[in-house]
Amino acid sequence: MNKTLTTLYQNLDTENIDSNFQFILFGGTGDLAHNKIIPAFYNLVARDILTNKYTIIATGRRYKNKNEYLAALYKSLKNKKKKIDSKHWKKLASHLEYFQLSFKNEADFKKLENHLVQKDKTEKISERIFYLATAPKFFAEIAKKLDKFNLLNAGFKTNNSKLVIEKPFGHDFKSAQKLNNTLSKIFSEKNIFRIDHYLGKEMIQNIMVIRLSNPIFRALWNKEHIDNIQIYLNESEGVKDRGKYYDDTGVIKDMFQNHILQILSLITMEEPENLSAAEISQKKVEVFKELADNDLSNIDEHIVRGQYSSNIIENKNSKKSIKAYREEKEIDPNSKTATFMALKLFLNNQRWQDVPIYLKSGKRLNKKEAAIAIEFKDDFHAAYTEDQKLSSNILLIKIQPEEGVSLRFNTRKPASNNKIVPVEMEFCQSCQQFFNSPENYEGLIYDMIAGDKTLFTSWEEVSYSWKFIDKIQKKCQEQKIKLHSYPAQTGGPKAADKLLEADNRIWQDKK
Repeated sequence: MNKTLTTLYQNLDTENIDSNFQFILFGGTGDLAHNKIIPAFYNLVARDILTNKYTIIATGRRYKNKNEYLAALYKSLKNKKKKIDSKHWKKLASHLEYFQLSFKNEADFKKLENHLVQKDKTEKISERIFYLATAPKFFAEIAKKLDKFNLLNAGFKTNNSKLVIEKPFGHDFKSAQKLNNTLSKIFSEKNIFRIDHYLGKEMIQNIMVIRLSNPIFRALWNKEHIDNIQIYLNESEGVKDRGKYYDDTGVIKDMFQNHILQILSLITMEEPENLSAAEISQKKVEVFKELADNDLSNIDEHIVRGQYSSNIIENKNSKKSIKAYREEKEIDPNSKTATFMALKLFLNNQRWQDVPIYLKSGKRLNKKEAAIAIEFKDDFHAAYTEDQKLSSNILLIKIQPEEGVSLRFNTRKPASNNKIVPVEMEFCQSCQQFFNSPENYEGLIYDMIAGDKTLFTSWEEVSYSWKFIDKIQKKCQEQKIKLHSYPAQTGGPKAADKLLEADNRIWQDKK
């Protein structure tokens, strides 16, 4: 059974993790560890999901000892949470260790091996989880040293160690393949957990539930009834302190290659025979293969690229000046990197042929909003369309900031002469009293410990998604696709709106 966040935090079928594991965290002093990973462990402790049979060994160079490290973690946790329960913190802290280590120093890896062997003599651990919360350039280097210094099975008779890595997995297909070849010589595919944190979001996990557990949607989930699909992940913030990284990736690699394509695969894949991780992954791979086979010959008609320019936002009593992308820290002043992209595509299969799919994401937009909009065809009875224009039925899956689902349908306006108006039936999960949406990483960490890969990406998914993204990049260069400028904190390039207006449609986030 898949112990996802949906079951975990509705108190349904919740089980403790009864496993004596070592969680070795490389990059334990970094932002990811402080802001996501350790807070996730704190929440798991608070929910009494972890037993007492585990150790978290954080590695880094910044702190001299465990006390300094714990003090820094506590400060980060306090900044993130309104209140920290001292009982839960003390319990977590008792399982935390700090080990000074430099990625470049082989002697440090030898010391870590000795440390793990000594701990195994007294703790008799069942498995090790190596979490690389580091810059991607260190992934292969660390993995090789884990192998060289026998860290995978030090003290073990067999190697059952897991490797967890964050995105990005490579920067194109060639680099991703090289990295995977290195890792697969050391770890088996079943023990490599590639994180796309978007898959840990509550409403992303709800996509298949909505599709498969509701006959009213399951019967309509095809080209006969759906007019178009929209996925938009809008960001209001700029690149912040990620300038150097972002200028090398842009929106297409930062958001499309992973988050957006993963969501697309869940929305459009064929129905799985069961809910096993392998079966779901295979159905997603079929979507990625189809995308990679797209010739993109008319991409100039189906893509809009943009980059945000400076802007002054005026309020009643103040003015706020916002820098252009090229003025941000560590950004090339002549950069051609796209911070916005809108894309129209088709899947040439029996279920979705001729159904347009619109994808959009950008930085410095006028609001932070992520959602999936399924617009159904206007198959109205003629008797109701003679005198008035009816609104389309729309299923909206809201990912953030609000979490929930709404369904727009038509009904008679009360006390009117049969006037028909659109209304919404809505479930707002994040609006519920006392609801505390679990962090993405809580469920991801739980699943990686439990060995459930449903919320993680396989190598096939990664490889075909990169082939598709590489093809887009190449076509954009060959056809010299224009880079539109759009003022920061606005709705993005006007050309993105025209992309849908040409099809007599509109972005659902514009309504």
